[in-house]
Amino acid sequence: MRDDDELIEAYESEFGDRTPTRRSNRGFWLVLGILLVASIVMLVEIFANRPIANTIGHAQHTLRVAQAGAEQRFAETGTFTEADAGGLTASGIGDPDGLSFVPADEASSGLDSVSVFASDTEWAAAVEAKPGACFYLRLRAGEDDLYGVGTVCTAEQARQATDPRW
Repeated sequence: MRDDDELIEAYESEFGDRTPTRRSNRGFWLVLGILLVASIVMLVEIFANRPIANTIGHAQHTLRVAQAGAEQRFAETGTFTEADAGGLTASGIGDPDGLSFVPADEASSGLDSVSVFASDTEWAAAVEAKPGACFYLRLRAGEDDLYGVGTVCTAEQARQATDPRW
C-alpha cells in the first residue's frame, strides 16, 4: 500500500501544476484603442463641418425672409409682380437683416444677396451659400413651395427648382 507522500507525488505527476494560465488582454486594448480613435475622428469631423452648417442655415434664412416679403406682396396685390428686386428693396423687407435684392439675370453674390424673379403667378429666388453652391426657392400661386440647389446663383436658374424640400 502507498503512503500519503507517494499518493501526492503520483497525483502531481499525473495532473501537474494546474495553476491557471494568465490570459492576454490584448483584444480589450485593441477594441478600446479603435473606439478611442473613431471617437476622436468623429469629433474632428463635427467641428470641422460646423461652419458649413451655419452657412447653410444662413442661406436658408435669407431665402425665408425674401419669401415672407414675396408672400406679403402677393397677399396685398394678388400677384407676385411687385415682389421683384425693386419691390422687395422698396418695401424694406430685408433691411433688418441687411439683405440686398438683385434682378433675376444677376447672380447672388453671397449670403445676404438674393437674386429674385417675379411674374404674376410665379416667384423664384437664389442665394449663394459659397462659391459654386446655391440654394433655390420657387413659389407658384396656389401650389406648394419648391426647392433646389445648384451651381448657378440666379433666380432664372431657381425657376427650375422641383424638389419638395432642400
